[in-house]
Amino acid sequence: MRMSEADPAAVRQYLLRRQIPPEVIEWKYFDPEFNRGRERGVVWVRENQVAGFLGLIPFRLQKDQIRADCAWSCDWSVDPIQAGGTGLLLVKRARELYDGLFNLGGNKNTRQIFPRLADRNVPDAGISLVLPLRLGSILARLPGGSIKRLLSRQEALQQIPLRWVRTPAGNAVTTDPGLSSHVLSLVDDMPQPDWRPLYDSEFFDWQFRRCPSITSWSCWITSESPLRTAALVWRSRSFKKLWRFVCCGETDDLAKMEVLTAAIVSFVYNQGGLALFTIVSHRRDALVKFLRRRGFLQRGKLPFYAMRGRGADLPTDDFSDLSYLDADLAYRFEPDRMES
Repeated sequence: MRMSEADPAAVRQYLLRRQIPPEVIEWKYFDPEFNRGRERGVVWVRENQVAGFLGLIPFRLQKDQIRADCAWSCDWSVDPIQAGGTGLLLVKRARELYDGLFNLGGNKNTRQIFPRLADRNVPDAGISLVLPLRLGSILARLPGGSIKRLLSRQEALQQIPLRWVRTPAGNAVTTDPGLSSHVLSLVDDMPQPDWRPLYDSEFFDWQFRRCPSITSWSCWITSESPLRTAALVWRSRSFKKLWRFVCCGETDDLAKMEVLTAAIVSFVYNQGGLALFTIVSHRRDALVKFLRRRGFLQRGKLPFYAMRGRGADLPTDDFSDLSYLDADLAYRFEPDRMES
């Protein structure tokens, strides 16, 4: 059934059993300002207990004459005692609720089953990139064991720089704590002619102001008026050494991107960051090459799955832009594996 039809206490209890922190459950699925009456999941109920779940994160697609209400899928799981096929029933029900259902990355179950269900699979759609800043980013990737545990406790060793990071001269880029109104104005005002998710200011407010798991900063080019390019940079509240960033607005001007990314790298380095991560679509070849020239290394590739739902004619091309804004990637940090 729809999550809105299920007992909220039973849903919360099931997600707690999946090791999702209670504050994250409340923010992710029970925030009325973000939900706005939209369906946030599908549940399998047996004997008044939730025994399976598929989360949904709503977003809009808009290009030319196409207007579609879609959702990213996440947190897909079924209790092991349930009969086979339960997970497929959850996906089938979810497809009835939105024009399209999408997934980026996904867990082990998703990568095994979604390729058989999706109308389109792009195995290497998202490119995960990392800029190692300090030795700790390398030590974290050592195999588990006593040596790794010993080295991980050596703070001075972890902080040894791997590169020389210059502090940009002047005030070319402004960096403010939190989600700035400058970024929100850019989000709401910028046209999006490409085939990609349309995230409004309420989405950004939910993701970067109300999320209990992250702390964020806003960056933009100080002299630009009206604002056309900005970025958000953030870290986990519980593990403060790994950072992420995403750029908003016009990102094709590599000269502006040079100014902006240099300031972001310097800021993260001065905050003691071990590494800086981002995700880029494989279709943004120029941007990928730009980041690699500046020291970013490829960490891996994320598969993209697209399924038509209510919209039988919905295009299923992979999106022109992919980033940590998509799916539920933004708040998930895995320090032990350095985000493999």
